[in-house]
Amino acid sequence: MKVDPVASMECWAITLEIGGREYEIPALPAADWWPVLAGVNPGKILDLMPSRLGDPDDLDAQLLAGEIDGAELGSALTDAIEEVTGRSLHVAIVLAAVADHYWPAVGGEMIRRGFRWDQQPIGAALDLIHAVLINGMDDEARDKFTAMLENEALTQPGKKRGPSERVVKEFEAMAGPRPEPRPLPGRSSGAPSGSARPKTPTQPRQRRRGGPSSVPS
Repeated sequence: MKVDPVASMECWAITLEIGGREYEIPALPAADWWPVLAGVNPGKILDLMPSRLGDPDDLDAQLLAGEIDGAELGSALTDAIEEVTGRSLHVAIVLAAVADHYWPAVGGEMIRRGFRWDQQPIGAALDLIHAVLINGMDDEARDKFTAMLENEALTQPGKKRGPSERVVKEFEAMAGPRPEPRPLPGRSSGAPSGSARPKTPTQPRQRRRGGPSSVPS
């Protein structure tokens, strides 16, 4: 599994070239990129890009005018994911899908280790997810999981199940039922804290007509 270490070191802006024009995705932490991976929806990247109202070169205006080829856009969004995660799209989706399904255990372990979703890059999140998942695996299970990360057929279109469903089913067959979450030191594992969900500050953006789901992934 090839990994670019730079993707784990800091958050940085990414420039996309679409239709001969350049568009920038601002430097954003893991919390903003996670819905793109967990939802297997590259189109959500468009919600991370600031709109420039009145500018004929604005990406929204180009999409509404039908001036951008869907295949070119999909390729550019895939490139953005691979650049920001430091991994192939397939590996990023597999790690996110398994972590999302086993979140009580994986998310709790990431908190215990001090990971900050609102500050650290998505590449670092996937590093830690990978470490959490393989921690405690025997050699046979580790080899099977590595094979999952290399089997791109799991996330290819044209199957009855979605990519996340296929990945989770394969992982459960390999690793068994979900593990129980490890309680945090000094905290009760029972009732929720009742505190509101923290929000990552982002620039205000206009609501997009059609939404990300209208963009081919």
